Amino acid sequence: MVKIALCDDEAKFLEIEKELIAEYFEDKGMSFSVESYSSGEELLKDEAMLKIADLIILDVEMKGIDGISAAKKIREQNDKVNIAFLSAHMNYSTDGYHVRAVRFILKTMDDIKDYLFECLDCVVNNLNLIDKEITLDFTIGKRSLRINDIAYLKTVGNYTTFVLSPDTKESYMIRYTLKKLTDMLKPFDFLAVSSNETVNLRHVESVSRYLVVLDNGEEIPVSQKKYNDVFRAYTLFRGKTA
Repeated sequence: MVKIALCDDEAKFLEIEKELIAEYFEDKGMSFSVESYSSGEELLKDEAMLKIADLIILDVEMKGIDGISAAKKIREQNDKVNIAFLSAHMNYSTDGYHVRAVRFILKTMDDIKDYLFECLDCVVNNLNLIDKEITLDFTIGKRSLRINDIAYLKTVGNYTTFVLSPDTKESYMIRYTLKKLTDMLKPFDFLAVSSNETVNLRHVESVSRYLVVLDNGEEIPVSQKKYNDVFRAYTLFRGKTA
């Protein structure tokens, strides 16, 4: 479960942020919790949350203690927690370097969703959640799968099949589009190699001209249009995990 602390003294935006966070994690089938605070002082009193939070999102401009000052105090207690800032003014973004903020979220009605979702993508990757589970309603009913057990996805008619790693020797079908599932799993290094298949890069052994070879020996064709992007993504992934 991803544990998030959200601190904003504007009630309207606080509700919007909570709704967007719920939308993000529910769409990905991931468990999460959100604790909200209306001031920096209220957040800092909750010492238990400061110790267990995976992400703390702070409004920069709050009455009383501001977000930057609150972040400095949080760092005194937790040196590893992901911190992100919210503000309608980009000139505050450089202040985040002093507390190693992972992201600066632009707090406007038009921009907040894109900035917040990108921040959450970053945090999900930082938390290395590949051993976590995703819960979806498959044709055989609701099931929870370990992200790392999914070898690849493929389109079968109006359905998408989850093909699992060799150790499990199972597959599940769901009535979701491949594109929706690829977008959902993108933070976990899933990559579309054609209009019909998406692979988990952790199960890719090699990429050659128009072909991906998985660790179970299966060969999956790569579309000519996507080949350069697939090869680049695989090379970067291998460099990151080497």
